[in-house]
Amino acid sequence: MKKKWLLALILSMSSLSAGCSFWDGIRGCPDGQIDWADVLMMNDIKYSSGMIHNEDAPVPETGDSLGNVSYMLDGHACSSHKLKNGEASYVSVGTQVYEVEGYKPEFRVFADGRVFQVVNNPNAETLGDLADIEGKVTKISIRSDEDDSFLGEMDPEQTKEFLKEYLSLPYEGDTDPENESNRHNRVFIYFQLEDGSTFHTIYLLDENIIGYEAYGNEKMKRIIESVVKE
Repeated sequence: MKKKWLLALILSMSSLSAGCSFWDGIRGCPDGQIDWADVLMMNDIKYSSGMIHNEDAPVPETGDSLGNVSYMLDGHACSSHKLKNGEASYVSVGTQVYEVEGYKPEFRVFADGRVFQVVNNPNAETLGDLADIEGKVTKISIRSDEDDSFLGEMDPEQTKEFLKEYLSLPYEGDTDPENESNRHNRVFIYFQLEDGSTFHTIYLLDENIIGYEAYGNEKMKRIIESVVKE
């Protein structure tokens, strides 16, 4: 009888050590149909695939492995789950996460056939630390946040000035507008990069907030307003 009890205990401990899925089943997770954002976290940096547009760009070359995915949220996690290192929304357990050639791993990584770009880096001090785009931008365009329609494009001098200001902005990490209900005066800023990929961020002209991660300055605001009004 004692042997059977010990065997049951060993099997139980083995199941618990196999991962979070066993414990999730006990808790009744997932607790409903959850539409996760396509994100992953490595080395305390949160990445998302939703910030990049590269339909016409080739699959990037990859570098060293940064590790693998240890837990997938979809089908396992509760809605209150907090993302941790090694976890991803829709990337299967065991999938390798790689560096992307030409970019710092703090900015972009590659997993499961797609590129993930940083959305939060607690170690970044400026937007230049967050976005590894210096010397890689070919043009910057402005689009409507309502229907993504084209509103204008910066000329080379405006692009140079805007990038200089953008990359030097202090990274706040989580910048919310004071008046949450007054968010109609917004535009998207699209950065076209040398590799053919494009990433975008939102700009709130009324409160001079960019990407909900930094406060812009008057020079940047004037450039955007002049492009939109042309």
